[in-house]
Amino acid sequence: MNTIFNINRLGLLLKRYFLENKQRELTFWGIATVVFMIMHQTSSVSMFIFIAGMIFAANTFKIFGYTPGGMHYLLIPATHAEKLATGIILNTFYYFGMFLITYTIGTVIGINAGNIIFGTNNPVVLSLFQTENGMQLVGLNNHHGLLYIFKGFAIIQAIFMLGSLYFKRSAVGRTMLSIIALGIVLGIIELIMLKSLFGTYHLGNDMNISINLNLLSMDFNSNFMSTMNIISKIIGYLIIPFLWTVSYFRLTEKEV
Repeated sequence: MNTIFNINRLGLLLKRYFLENKQRELTFWGIATVVFMIMHQTSSVSMFIFIAGMIFAANTFKIFGYTPGGMHYLLIPATHAEKLATGIILNTFYYFGMFLITYTIGTVIGINAGNIIFGTNNPVVLSLFQTENGMQLVGLNNHHGLLYIFKGFAIIQAIFMLGSLYFKRSAVGRTMLSIIALGIVLGIIELIMLKSLFGTYHLGNDMNISINLNLLSMDFNSNFMSTMNIISKIIGYLIIPFLWTVSYFRLTEKEV
């Protein structure tokens, strides 16, 4: 057996998933379509996608919460890379793609049905594909809305899929608590660094910061924020494969 990666085994894993969960999938996407028939506001649609997505991702490896089920899963003749790739495809690409499909179908049906019932003439507008406001939910750049929604969605899915490997039960709640705890720790570190370097806990927009290292006074705030913006973009693109890599090693630690 190829111990690295085999596309045929990956296909069989995906097929196995849909055979075992076809009823649940049909039910959920039917409900999602009905929700989108009623819900048209971009912020609400984005919220629904992200919340439902993180719950789905947190249940990716819930089978390990039940010992016999976990043993059976590990004995499936497929490598850890193939099992993880299956989770990534389902969590990130399949789920997001299905949301776009059900959103389109639900919006078209909902608006046309509303026009017939209430005698209105509202045009069919798929605002999620055009929005510049949908990114407020995840704090990302407003340009290229759908691309950045997918980026934010992929990050959240990767985080909660990793959480499903670390927490056997209540993965959603425990992962969220871990994120909050990490955010608090990083916030404290940031405040300590600002106080140590600049003598303040806040950098104002018009504040000129001089470093007491015999350097000329300079608008350090502008350069600092520009650098941080570049770093945040780099981290934004690297965080997803990093989380997937950590998930892979965590999966390899699972034993029969």
